Amino acid sequence: MTMCVNDNITALYNAQKAAQPAVQQKVSPAVNNNATNFSATNTAPKQPTNKSETLKKIGVGVCSALGVAASLAILSKFDKSHKYSLKPSKIFGGKIKDSYLANATYKTKEIVSMGAGSILGGLAGGYLFDGKSNMNAKKREAITQMINISFPIAFVESLSTLGSKLAQKTMPRMLESKNLFKKLVGNLPACAGAAIGLATGIILGNKVSNKVNEKIFHKKDHRPIEITDMSAHVDDMCMAATLVAPNNILTKTVSRIIPVALSIPGYETGIKKETQPETK
Repeated sequence: MTMCVNDNITALYNAQKAAQPAVQQKVSPAVNNNATNFSATNTAPKQPTNKSETLKKIGVGVCSALGVAASLAILSKFDKSHKYSLKPSKIFGGKIKDSYLANATYKTKEIVSMGAGSILGGLAGGYLFDGKSNMNAKKREAITQMINISFPIAFVESLSTLGSKLAQKTMPRMLESKNLFKKLVGNLPACAGAAIGLATGIILGNKVSNKVNEKIFHKKDHRPIEITDMSAHVDDMCMAATLVAPNNILTKTVSRIIPVALSIPGYETGIKKETQPETK
């Protein structure tokens, strides 16, 4: 009988020992998975919320607008007419129609100055609201935007002026005619010069900016021409229109939106982020 009991105990012990690895095998993956999930949950980087991104964009937009405003203030201070003042009482107490903003003729110097102010403001806003992590991307975008503003406006002004002089020499009667059709024909050389200058400046400026960024930052990102870049060319078209029809009330009125359009390059600079790892 003792032998029987011992045999039964031995059999139970062996069965229990054989069952232990299977139980451990079933339990371990679940425990490991839970531990992995817990670790992943706790180590995953926090994604910025929509609210924080919106606040960043608002901050950058304000800084960009302040940059344009600062450029306008400097331009008005050094205006040849010497009739504008930076005193708050004069700025806020005077009539809008008598302000620099309402009367300035925006040409290459004025547009490049406002563009530079916008971009510097956007860079400052990007640093303040987005930190240092994407500053190289913002610096590259600043160079791109500055060239994107400078090249087309220089080409537009030079080629439209050349076309206007050509028309004055070859068809002066057309320009002086009261007939709308003849006047339009007389202005065609200036319009063609502006169109060619704009297209040349946009394409050449994009190629040059990519080359400059590649040399400075050792990064081949080959940034394409983007839709938002067109905001910087509103000024080109407005300036071309004022050169073709300098005394036209419509062209003068439309050109007042140039400072607003030039705040967009600064905004785009300030919100720029790295899209891929940098290569040295």
